[in-house]
Amino acid sequence: MRVLTSTAARLQRSQVSVQAFTRLSSISLFLLASWADGDRLALVALQGTLLAIPYALMEALVGRPLSAGVVPAAWNVESWAKRVAALTMLPVGLVAFTAVSVALPDSSLTDRLFVIAPVLLQLPVEALFWACARTRGTARANLLPQLTAIGTLLGGTAFVASEVRVDVAALPAQFLVLTWVLLRPRTGSAGRVRPGARASLSVGAVYCVAALVDLSYTVALPAVAGAVAGQTAVVVLRALDLAFGPFHVVLSASTREDIVAGRRARWVTATRGLTLVTWLVVTAVVVGSEWVRGLLAADLAAVGAAALAGYCAYKLLLTVSTWTSVRHMIRARPRRYLVSAVGSRAIAFGGVAVALVWATDFSDLVIQLVVCEALVGAWFLVRMRSTPSDEAGPEAVEVVPESRTSSVTAAPA
Repeated sequence: MRVLTSTAARLQRSQVSVQAFTRLSSISLFLLASWADGDRLALVALQGTLLAIPYALMEALVGRPLSAGVVPAAWNVESWAKRVAALTMLPVGLVAFTAVSVALPDSSLTDRLFVIAPVLLQLPVEALFWACARTRGTARANLLPQLTAIGTLLGGTAFVASEVRVDVAALPAQFLVLTWVLLRPRTGSAGRVRPGARASLSVGAVYCVAALVDLSYTVALPAVAGAVAGQTAVVVLRALDLAFGPFHVVLSASTREDIVAGRRARWVTATRGLTLVTWLVVTAVVVGSEWVRGLLAADLAAVGAAALAGYCAYKLLLTVSTWTSVRHMIRARPRRYLVSAVGSRAIAFGGVAVALVWATDFSDLVIQLVVCEALVGAWFLVRMRSTPSDEAGPEAVEVVPESRTSSVTAAPA
């Protein structure tokens, strides 16, 4: 019994459980809508896509500055995180509302507002997760996304049984989690300064720009695949992404663990090991089982073994470049990291441009992906080696939880 309790506690503190619960709640909500609320299935699907905005935005504006140690020590971290969430609600709301209006022009005003409401409430949930991870400890911080995901699952089931629209299933859980966090007493070590609007956003602006550059490449890749190899290549890429879904859950968990740990992050961790094991298992299934590939897409089943192996190698190189990128971000000054991030995407976009001229089928596209990702990994390694070992943000904050209290120490300047 003690072993089970200890294992459950370790899982709760890990980012694997956070990512798994979040992904499970999203998939379950989609399935519930598909089974019992088909009229709103498109709304739920689009909502799931839009929820990527608060996750990426709050990691860039709150999580990464904390991890890199560029947040002034005098700032009250939780108050700053709340302000960032509040300041981003209007632009995120406008973007999300426009996206729903364009994608689903026949939807009513009520439908559009209900779709974007959980997206907006997820902003403070994510912002407070990153703040609490630094001021209250990882275990308590993990409860925010974990309880939100579990509450969404329960809410979706209850709403289906009660014939209530499924696209608002997350709202009760989000309200309850936010109420719980906001009513808790402040930590004794919290800084006293509550930064203004401009300062709150500027400290993470560089990381936000880097995230937007990455997002633009993510959008461009399938478009280029369709241009150089036709619709089949788009289908194959999407099917392979679905096959590597478990791998991406663990990879995301490993990067979030690094960001939460900041400069205390280690190269060798259990989550990194699990990431490599998951990559190996998925690779074996994708390359070795034509039946599994056929379940995902008929076009995928027809792809040759060499191209599949190349794509799997690309995912392994992506893992290395992702880990080195996060490690570099934690230890480099924001402007230096921005140069590194933009440089890596310049390499990637250069590969896309070459593919438009040179590639003629999916195999050629895979070769381009492998070569460019290897160059990106090498680029980050070079940038890391040339980064001064004592480089850090000025007046950085490092809050290390100690039981029920915390202490604030300044990181090296």
